[in-house]
Amino acid sequence: MNNIEHNSHYDIRPVPDMLPAERQRMILEQVKKSRTVKVHELSAALFINEATIRRDLNVLEKEGHVKRIYGGAVLASGPDSELPFAYRQVRFASEKKRIAERAAREVENGDTIFLDSSSTVAFMIPYLEDRKGLRIVTNGAKTVLWLASLTDAVIISTGGTLRENSLSFAGQNTHANLSEYFFDKVFFSCHAFSTEHGLMDSNEDEARLRKLIVSRSRKAYLLADSSKEGKTSFYKICDMDSVVRV
Repeated sequence: MNNIEHNSHYDIRPVPDMLPAERQRMILEQVKKSRTVKVHELSAALFINEATIRRDLNVLEKEGHVKRIYGGAVLASGPDSELPFAYRQVRFASEKKRIAERAAREVENGDTIFLDSSSTVAFMIPYLEDRKGLRIVTNGAKTVLWLASLTDAVIISTGGTLRENSLSFAGQNTHANLSEYFFDKVFFSCHAFSTEHGLMDSNEDEARLRKLIVSRSRKAYLLADSSKEGKTSFYKICDMDSVVRV
């Protein structure tokens, strides 16, 4: 084993005759460092077959340390832990596309709109290609790139501090920039919502941003898949009667 070159980018090293508990501890430490791990990369780093790595990740998930995703796992820091954008983009994708298509019907030629950084809202973009004279503001790092495909729209990025996991701009500068705008319509998602408690987010900066855009628009649309319904989160955005659920 010592003669095999170790070229994994993970900061872990194989140990001969490692016990499962020790291997799982090493994997968990790596998840805490990088927040996301992939089965095939852990397998290569530890010289352990992928089936064993999957079993280890399943154990860690049962213990509440990680959340399993396709091909790997992410750190689970509790019920409000935030999944990476790339994973959220494929999770419930069919439902999100249906929601996004319905939401896009609300956009009229010449509208000034805000699209947040959520994966569901991003699915709206292809359905906006035939609209004319749009002005679109977004705090999504990937969203602003995808919006470049629209040929008759002015695209504005909020700027601000990039949140790596959500690929969104948030924070004081983002909030200050958005305070200068007023929108015909805003389209956004949230971490959880219920009739009793309203709309909620797991991150305070994201919640404050969404609270602001709701207050700065003629009409606010919530794009949220069914997995978020009836749940609660850390920070309240607004009541349900402040938005139209698409």
